[in-house]
Amino acid sequence: MAYYVTDVFVSGAGTDMVTWLMVGSPFGLVLGVVGAAIRQPGLVGLLAALTVPVGAAVQMVVMPPRPHLTLSPAIILAEVIVWAAAVLGAGWAVYRSWAERRAALFIQRVQSG
Repeated sequence: MAYYVTDVFVSGAGTDMVTWLMVGSPFGLVLGVVGAAIRQPGLVGLLAALTVPVGAAVQMVVMPPRPHLTLSPAIILAEVIVWAAAVLGAGWAVYRSWAERRAALFIQRVQSG
């Protein structure tokens, strides 16, 4: 918020900055809550951990970084990096959730006898 308020006074580009401030503040709060929920066990933590990778994949489908019809190596590299990061992030989230569930079942078996 401080960046946008300062930029409005420095650059005088108030309309865009105010719009992004009004949109970014609620989304920032929501994403902060989602980020805090990542460490929760079970489905809540898994869904929170999948938020960013799924969001990146959705953005690549809806708004790919192709401003022109001609593909450049930089555009292709950017797409490969984002897709790879999304797949790795989702895979890590699923693995972490699976390992956590398996550890909880193991602890339950040990405690029950």
